[in-house]
Amino acid sequence: MEGSKARTIDKAREYFHSYGYRKASLADLIAEVGISKPTFYSYFRNKEELFNTVMLATYNEFLYAYNQKARRAGSAMEKLDAFVRTYAWFLDAYPLYRDLHRPGNDLLPRWLRSRYSKDLFAEGIEILAALLEEGRDQGIFRIDLDTHRAALALSQLVTVGLSFDPKVFARVDPGGYAIDLDTLLAILAKGVLAPAPDRPLD
Repeated sequence: MEGSKARTIDKAREYFHSYGYRKASLADLIAEVGISKPTFYSYFRNKEELFNTVMLATYNEFLYAYNQKARRAGSAMEKLDAFVRTYAWFLDAYPLYRDLHRPGNDLLPRWLRSRYSKDLFAEGIEILAALLEEGRDQGIFRIDLDTHRAALALSQLVTVGLSFDPKVFARVDPGGYAIDLDTLLAILAKGVLAPAPDRPLD
């Protein structure tokens, strides 16, 4: 039973990525997974519950991968590096989350109706706030940093910045716009201001 439910979630992830929410056909999905309609409805009440389950299961893949890397990190800056790089990997591995920010997509309005979306957003802010507090205690981040406000700004910068594809604005060569992770992390670590002569950043 659990195997067919997991296959349904995996296949639904592909369907929502390929067709969006409205055009993803439950009948086609059920047929492709090879289960009966009664079996499907024993797993999920409706299409909305399936979608929310897919989004939650997908996010948990990011969380698991990040936690594995964070355990091996020695400092808060290394954890921040792991967070950004893991999120970039996550968007490539599970493009459904990148689809949320694709212009004209019907997934984000649907996801925002879910309680899970609020819970996962809050969880992400809490992870980053704890990371910033740890770095403040380690002397890496500024002592006067408002960690909650900074976590909110950081979350938006990383998640939306990496999710949105800047190539949509390319004039001719689509290879001209790309988010470079090392550059993003350097800006997060050191900012863009030149260090004061008597107080170098390094």
